[in-house]
Amino acid sequence: MAEEKQQRAKVLCVDDEPGVLQSLTRLLKKDFEVYTAASAEDGLKVLEDQADMAVIVSDYRMPGMNGIEFLKEARSMTPSAARTILSGQIDINELSEAINKAEIHRFFLKPWENDYLRLQIHEAVQTHINLSEKSHFQHLAITDPVTGLTNHRYFQDLLREKIEEQTPLALLMVDVDHFKSFNDKYGHPEGDRLLRGIASTIDNFIEQKGSVSRYGGEEFSVLLPQFEKRQAMELAEQLRLHLAENPVPGPGREAYVTVSIGGACFPEHTDTPQVLIQLADDALYKSKGLGRNCTSIAEAS
Repeated sequence: MAEEKQQRAKVLCVDDEPGVLQSLTRLLKKDFEVYTAASAEDGLKVLEDQADMAVIVSDYRMPGMNGIEFLKEARSMTPSAARTILSGQIDINELSEAINKAEIHRFFLKPWENDYLRLQIHEAVQTHINLSEKSHFQHLAITDPVTGLTNHRYFQDLLREKIEEQTPLALLMVDVDHFKSFNDKYGHPEGDRLLRGIASTIDNFIEQKGSVSRYGGEEFSVLLPQFEKRQAMELAEQLRLHLAENPVPGPGREAYVTVSIGGACFPEHTDTPQVLIQLADDALYKSKGLGRNCTSIAEAS
């Protein structure tokens, strides 16, 4: 029985009226694992611990944060949960806007009819399943299977989006030095393991400053919004030294590796995505020509 309960879909009911929460619990507990919260703030605390919530049912009028505001916050925490308003009164314009923005999926009036509401919650669970599957496939489509970073496709889309928004940014192309020799010596499984370690190191180093993707092979792309040429050069050098001075997982032991880096900036060097990539790539090959393990930035056009 305990195992069956764990497999049941989770439903969170949020309402400032204890009688409503009791009624919903009695109605739904046979089919679902029911959680309750007496306020939007308490509901968010529940979601912090229950990221796999399938359905969220919220009153609209509550002290503090109202139901739509709460579900908007809940969406960022549990994007695949089906979000529902259950209320006796609500601003129709606000409701329509929330539905159009996909902040809520369903709306029910109080008082409710038990069989109908139970059926609708079952359908909401299916909505959750569909959203989860969609999110999973979207994640796979933009994720590199070897490193776990975003892939070339994601990088190209993000670069295009930033330039269309006229967001100033720097692009760094990072290439692992002598990676082919490493692969030939230790084999592709160890090469993949090394790439995962390097990817993790770069991602942790960049943190919230930008986005790291696997560009292809042993090459990584780093997008740094709001970075100008001098800042990009400084960060690239710090990254290069960090990788050279700190070991990453290797074949049966930690391995020290070096990288060559090339960079270019928008709009300083160009105003098109493909030219920006070409200029950063040219700077990368300049670094390789200088003997590897160094950084080069494109000259201003």
